[in-house]
Amino acid sequence: MGEQNKAHYNNAPPALFRWPWIIELRNQISKELRSNIDWIGIRPPSSRPTKLLDYACGDGVASRALAPFMSTVRGMDIASGMVEQYNKMALKAGYTSIKMRAIQGDLIDPELTPSPETNTPGFFDFDVVVMCMALHHIEDPDSMILQLSKRLRPGGILLIIDWVASSAGSSAQTGNRTLGAISRMGFQEDEVKSSFDKAGLEDWAWKLTSAPSQVPREIGGEQQLFLARGKKPFS
Repeated sequence: MGEQNKAHYNNAPPALFRWPWIIELRNQISKELRSNIDWIGIRPPSSRPTKLLDYACGDGVASRALAPFMSTVRGMDIASGMVEQYNKMALKAGYTSIKMRAIQGDLIDPELTPSPETNTPGFFDFDVVVMCMALHHIEDPDSMILQLSKRLRPGGILLIIDWVASSAGSSAQTGNRTLGAISRMGFQEDEVKSSFDKAGLEDWAWKLTSAPSQVPREIGGEQQLFLARGKKPFS
């Protein structure tokens, strides 16, 4: 599935991000992130530099929403096409590559997308790791959450944004030309909490976004987003 999504998003047309429903969804996610800074547990940059990792970053909607609150922002995506879009959008938003940039990499299957930077110090000890609208593409969410937690500093926050499942067991694999390979159509709270617990994360919190998302009927129709948060313990 990783290879399938890599190929899909490498070839995704730039026009994808200009579709009206995608624009509306991205704007909604940005607003929700910025209005929930305190709930997430993000503090403004202080004398100690603060770092954000945006995994499966796409073109960086979560990164740009949270960048004003961080000293350094790094993105990582398995698709080179998305990394290229991310870096273009970061420059367009006025950020230098020192402040914000993305690399190609795969934390689940590193051999699929080898990267000389993935295991360098600059890609560990993050204050915040976010995965936005991508966990539903992952076949093994437990493994994904564990790998993301390893990138956090002690006391760091893992944040997941994705769809709420309409019912338990909504996990049939599917795909379409817009969204690529999908492992499941969303998650229920207990499923995500279980993954966080298995990764050893604490201070669990879950909340729904303030309004549902309007999605084309052929993709599933109106959907509800959630935010899930956990903290890496200090010991």
